[in-house]
Amino acid sequence: MTAPLRRLAPAVTLTDLAAQPERVNELGPEQARALLIQLAALQAPLLARALVGGRPGGDPDELLTVDVAARRLGLSEDWVYRHAPKLPFTVKVNRQVRFSARRLEAYIASHANGRHVSA
Repeated sequence: MTAPLRRLAPAVTLTDLAAQPERVNELGPEQARALLIQLAALQAPLLARALVGGRPGGDPDELLTVDVAARRLGLSEDWVYRHAPKLPFTVKVNRQVRFSARRLEAYIASHANGRHVSA
């Protein structure tokens, strides 16, 4: 006598969860981990794409490391790290801190000659 065949439920995808977040309750721990890995892999490219600003034909924004941002500001890396949470051009990518080149240039332009100019 053979055991009855169990039907496997179709795998829940990120698309499914975006449309119906309550379906997260259908996931087993392994599938939840697999979906989290997929989501983490998408975070950085989605963030980079979002920073492009959606301008057709516009130059894509570049995420700068602290040494490059500090050089452009004429300040120390330590100063940039300490003030990063308050700087309008700081971008967090997972646990890393990067700086939007486009927003950094706008910040420098608005603070030219020691005068803050609202953009």
